Amino acid sequence: MVAVQQPSPAEARPGPPPFSWSLSRHDTFMSCRRRYYYTYYGVYEDSEVARLKRLSALPLWAGHVVHDALERLLKERDELPSATEQEAIVRAAVHEQMLRDWRESESGTDGFRLFEHEYAQPVQQEDKRLLVTIVMRSLRNAFRSETLRGAFEAGRARWLTVEDLVSFEVGDVPVRLRMDLAYRDRDGRVLIVDWKTGRGEGRFNAAQVAGYALYARASGWVEQAEDLRTELAYLVVPKYVRRQVTAAALEQAAGFIEKSAAGMRALLTDREANRARLEDFPMIDRPQACRRCNYRKLCFPKGQPAAG
Repeated sequence: MVAVQQPSPAEARPGPPPFSWSLSRHDTFMSCRRRYYYTYYGVYEDSEVARLKRLSALPLWAGHVVHDALERLLKERDELPSATEQEAIVRAAVHEQMLRDWRESESGTDGFRLFEHEYAQPVQQEDKRLLVTIVMRSLRNAFRSETLRGAFEAGRARWLTVEDLVSFEVGDVPVRLRMDLAYRDRDGRVLIVDWKTGRGEGRFNAAQVAGYALYARASGWVEQAEDLRTELAYLVVPKYVRRQVTAAALEQAAGFIEKSAAGMRALLTDREANRARLEDFPMIDRPQACRRCNYRKLCFPKGQPAAG
């Protein structure tokens, strides 16, 4: 276990920004307190922590490639591309972006870097083929989906957000989130969409889309919760889980956020300044999780976590 190296006064970095809640922050807090500290506090004290935070594991990388391609599509097009154009987008994602990212990661520059390259983890050809398959299938299924078709049919004037980083408050908790896509259909109802490149529901998917719905209500997109729908779009499968929002679900989500934020704030040394100490955020004893953590070399500078 090592402490974060403190910078000299000449190298002093600004402290963390004001506290804000997000689902990714909650997920990190619940998975490992030490990882949480590095991600949201240590990153402002040490450049090596900041570098390690940016590492991307293979599945996460595939998801980013898909999200980037769909974001560009939605921000640059006013109608669904032709079949020929769709295949060109798929090829560009695989043969241009993924190849460029891979070469940059292998070079060891300060730019894009894979976890597997940082920790000298072998990547088999089958793993590479699987990633390419995930990206290609996800994009092709997105192009075929009623969700994307419905967005273009509704028209850009009815789009409410495309990958915009937004903030609002739940009680006294500032919340930050980024929605993949939200638009108003021709019946006036709002559909909030989250693209997924995994095959199964994550631990906090329901809380994630409920948070989106809370923002939609706070922003006045709808007058009542029942005019909101959320969709988890599992593009690889493909499977589209669409749910009707209720007022009760929104209140439950608000309570979840306030309770989660209270747990995080309880460990701060200075709540107003959002300051924390490393020693108040202990390591976990789960070697399997530690082996896949970006900060592994900080917690285990002499080698791998012990088997368990």
